[in-house]
Amino acid sequence: MLLKTQKIKPPSGVVIRYNSKGEATSFQLTFTYKGVLCREKVPFIPNKQGLKSAGFFLGQIKNEIAHDTFDYAKHFPKSNKVKLFTTIPNDAKVLDYMNLYIERGIERGLEKSTIAGYKKAKNGLKPLWDCNISEVESIDVVKLIEKSTVSRKTLSNRISFLRCCLARAVIDKLIKSNPVQNIRIGEYLPKINNIDSRGAHKDVYPFTPLEKAKIINGSSGTTRAIVSLVFNTGIRSSEWVALKKADVCLKTKQVSIYEAIVDGIVKATKTKAGRRKIPISEDVCDLLAIEMKKHDSEYLFLNSQQRIWNQDSFRKHRWKNLLDSCGVQYRYPYQMRHTFASQLISEGINHWKVSKLMGHSSPNILYQHYGSFIDEYERELNA
Repeated sequence: MLLKTQKIKPPSGVVIRYNSKGEATSFQLTFTYKGVLCREKVPFIPNKQGLKSAGFFLGQIKNEIAHDTFDYAKHFPKSNKVKLFTTIPNDAKVLDYMNLYIERGIERGLEKSTIAGYKKAKNGLKPLWDCNISEVESIDVVKLIEKSTVSRKTLSNRISFLRCCLARAVIDKLIKSNPVQNIRIGEYLPKINNIDSRGAHKDVYPFTPLEKAKIINGSSGTTRAIVSLVFNTGIRSSEWVALKKADVCLKTKQVSIYEAIVDGIVKATKTKAGRRKIPISEDVCDLLAIEMKKHDSEYLFLNSQQRIWNQDSFRKHRWKNLLDSCGVQYRYPYQMRHTFASQLISEGINHWKVSKLMGHSSPNILYQHYGSFIDEYERELNA
């Protein structure tokens, strides 16, 4: 029997498992198959000969994988991964491969929000579920695109998901080529020009100083603290719902952005640039100080049920009613972020600094969305 005190170095990819007494109990093999990291226990006696046999067995597995002859079910019939690698029959449906792609995503340890996005995409492609993989043609996908009523971003996510699912069918030799491979949704949808005749981005419709004042003064309690904070920092809805008390420093008058809540799941910001510190005004500090004393939760903002806010619920119930009561034309809460950016640009703040406060890695997005405000500021500066 092998003992932990012997400090035996096993072959690469072989792990010795010990009990609480330091006695070897089993061997585990680690290898990668079809892009998935696999760990499987093998039934060799935990001694030196067994260790040698485990090493040889792992070598055999890697050789079979290299020559595309490896059969997971043959070597590990009781493994949970057998289903993951079982070849789907020739009459497989599109839904089968969608489910398989999602299962493999879970196995690979992808973010929960990514898996949730895959499931949404799957539900949006329901017309293709019962189609045989071998019978799906490019024209079927084009027709689905042309009939779609969702946003381009949502449609693009769906088609990208479908492309990845069918790519697996090509690997499994059920189809010779991916019918989605060369499809670009922009070629089958009406052209959209987001820039108006005056050079302004149509998606950017910031609030005027008067509208901003009406919204803040017309709100109260937690709602006032939220809108004041967003107008003052430009943070996204997914970011303010994830703010914790520890992220607020009243002494230095700043908030730190580390996380966001997407589809009910807390996750780190998408990019390194998204993790940032933003200064806040004295008025906002006072409002946040009040919020921090209202409850014992680690999160900064809680709704009337003492739960973490859902950004969609806030938009539908608090935000819409607030704008109606203030007599301000309805816009999505995201326009508070646009208001923050356009105001800084109009004040001549350095574009790199604005980008950093917004959580962007460079000013490129500023130029794309706020070009008209930049031009206007420069005209006033040179007048």
